[in-house]
Amino acid sequence: MPTDPDATSARPPEHVVAVLPPAAGWRGRLTLDAIWLILPLAMAFIFVTNTQIHPADFWWHVRTGQIIVATGQIPTTDLFTFTRAGQLWTNQGWLMQVFLYLVLQAGGLPLVIFVHALIIAAGYLLIERACLYAPGARPRAAALATIGAMAIGVVNWGARPQGASFICFGALIYILARHRAAGGPIIWALPPLFAVWINAHGGFVFGLGVLAITCAVQVVAEWTAARRIDRRTGALLAASALALLALSLNPGGPVGAGRYVIGFLTSNTTLNRNIEFQALSIREADGAIFFAVMIVFLLLLWRRRAPLSAGQTFLLIVFGLASLYARRIAPWFGMTAAPAFAAALAGGPAAPVRASRPQKTRLNALILGLIAVLVISRLPWLRPYLPATLNRPYVVQEYTPSQAAATLCGMAAPGPLRPFTNIYYASYLAWACPAVPTFMDTRFELYPTAMWQDYIRIINAQFGWEERLAHYDVNVLFVQKESEKELIAAAQASGRWQTTYEDQFAIIMQRVGGRVAP
Repeated sequence: MPTDPDATSARPPEHVVAVLPPAAGWRGRLTLDAIWLILPLAMAFIFVTNTQIHPADFWWHVRTGQIIVATGQIPTTDLFTFTRAGQLWTNQGWLMQVFLYLVLQAGGLPLVIFVHALIIAAGYLLIERACLYAPGARPRAAALATIGAMAIGVVNWGARPQGASFICFGALIYILARHRAAGGPIIWALPPLFAVWINAHGGFVFGLGVLAITCAVQVVAEWTAARRIDRRTGALLAASALALLALSLNPGGPVGAGRYVIGFLTSNTTLNRNIEFQALSIREADGAIFFAVMIVFLLLLWRRRAPLSAGQTFLLIVFGLASLYARRIAPWFGMTAAPAFAAALAGGPAAPVRASRPQKTRLNALILGLIAVLVISRLPWLRPYLPATLNRPYVVQEYTPSQAAATLCGMAAPGPLRPFTNIYYASYLAWACPAVPTFMDTRFELYPTAMWQDYIRIINAQFGWEERLAHYDVNVLFVQKESEKELIAAAQASGRWQTTYEDQFAIIMQRVGGRVAP
């Protein structure tokens, strides 16, 4: 039988494969390895099912999904504000918006939280499976590496369209790890993956970065070593090219995809105003976790001398530096770096494999039972029946002013209501009170820098705040009491604003008397 020349030729380090297949740890028995593999997924599920929905990037997405379902069309202009009404808007994540709306309609907020927990857990399940392909990695190393990746990304697990990128990014890392280790048809899953991803969330941009680095390093390594590209790498390049073409399968076509990517990477308002694109800081939770995990990882590399492939090294450097520049990239760094974490924890392919210990099946069953109890007890539908200390509302109430929104919807004014409110309240109002357009919301790229400067001046009651409100013909202040104390005090002192509603979290003030000259 003829042999495949690619199989017998010397392969570069990128093709070092795991000595343990990903199925290890299960073997049809309830082993301790199986418990290790279950643990990270249970942790992710329990954490997410215990969270609350923040309105910042949820409600206006759901409202958009509702519009798409009702009209059969994807909005291309702003429909939610009176300041940018009719302005062209690239609504790239329409597929996830429809999905979230349908889930909300089917089962309310509990089902949204439950499904989102499954999505996050599924993303890290794929990362864990990718870790099992790391040189010398066993289930415990894969589980611990996955927990490290989860720790880096946990701050970004809120219920919003970004959940799609967690499962898509996990799928990307798994596909590349499996193809590198075993080849096969798995690589051809890349084109449909990116076809879905571009319509679900903008995180596909970072997935393209992983794909580009992987292809470039692989080609350079093989060409340098043998002046040829082997069949497996050829399949990687072909599938990657098709994945790039698949980005054209969006409502805007190839032009829309390019416009979105360029606009995303060059938007000054997004990069400068959105807190998610600010640099990581050790003074904040996500920064402290990032640096702690990195210190542990570097110590493991130094102590165990675990070799990293050129591809892993480049990915770690590029995504690590990018995370320092913009904290939103940190979750993708954690998922990308997880297989390297696993290799460091395992000590590399030369690490000694410990002899199998007798399995304590009953103890393992008890541990699994405790995990199952914890998972079931945190199902969102059971929250109302939990003790008061654990019975958290489904939404962050101080940012989800349901009662005040109902009042605003029923308010009368000499002309159209033109409320000024913070961007989080505005996101909720897009859903709860769609007939009343707002000043601006969390779509950072939609508003010019001058508008953001006006927003900051008004919300902090800085010099000229009332003149800026008059410039936009604002006749209602829909204000959060805790965070906008200065604006409330200035409006009360002005004498031109009358309180018409007040509750624990919000206050509504209407303009009285003549307009202030802008």
